[in-house]
Amino acid sequence: MSELHLAWSLTFPKDEQFNAAVRYRRLDGLTIADFDGGRFAGRRAVAGGSIDRGQLVGVSMNLSGRVVCRYAGEEVLLAPDQLLVWDGELAQGFDAVDPHRELTLLLPRDRVPDGLATLASRSAGAVSAAAGTGLLAIAADQLRSIARELENLSDAALSIACQSFFDTLDSALAPLDARPPSTTRAAMLVRIRRYIEDHLDDPGLCAGSIAAAHDISVRTLHLVFADTGTTVGRWIRDRRLKECYRELARAGGYRTVTEVAYRWGFSDAAHFSRSFKQAFGVTPSSVLAGDTGLTRKP
Repeated sequence: MSELHLAWSLTFPKDEQFNAAVRYRRLDGLTIADFDGGRFAGRRAVAGGSIDRGQLVGVSMNLSGRVVCRYAGEEVLLAPDQLLVWDGELAQGFDAVDPHRELTLLLPRDRVPDGLATLASRSAGAVSAAAGTGLLAIAADQLRSIARELENLSDAALSIACQSFFDTLDSALAPLDARPPSTTRAAMLVRIRRYIEDHLDDPGLCAGSIAAAHDISVRTLHLVFADTGTTVGRWIRDRRLKECYRELARAGGYRTVTEVAYRWGFSDAAHFSRSFKQAFGVTPSSVLAGDTGLTRKP
């Protein structure tokens, strides 16, 4: 637990055996963990007069069961499909009152978007990220996807995916008065989508580069996309996949799948193939060969 979370002093029910399965990765200060286990409790362990690993901001998303979090002098119930943004220095303890599954992502405070770091310090409580909560639900899907693909992501891909999750969550939890006016958002969305189309084959195209090109923050960029039902990252991926489909369908034997994927900004051929099949129901190689049996085209 100290390796994948904070330094907790743990206790377990005396009348039952404790079992747990844990998957996690740590990368340059970033930790992501998938915990599935029985009932237990923890309180902050203090060593040498200081609290261990406190300079962190965490996001805990509960997938099943219930967890009571003791945070900044308050008790917060974390129910299924809820998430909690918290500051490591304010976390005091927890009680998993049921067997539960939880996804946790921790990042050094100085690498977290300012809005999330401020929210964590104010103990705003748990929020629902269930279907129907808009951008929050999209952020939750991002975290589930990262956990699902944990063993399939390179270090660079894991870092990008987690930063994208934090950016989306920051935008989802931004106060309403932080959003640009609707007319401004609409005009900006048109310009940004045109910019994406013009730079779709640039492997460096991402939320950060787009925001910089338009002299706005990454948070503002995500807020511009907030009413579209998708994120800027998903929009880029979907547009690239459609261009790849069209090029593969026309390429015949003159190009390989890898060449087409790299041309449109995908740097991992295996990840590209999985995303392509998920989007269109067929493999990119079958489109290249002209053997799709496809009823769903871009």
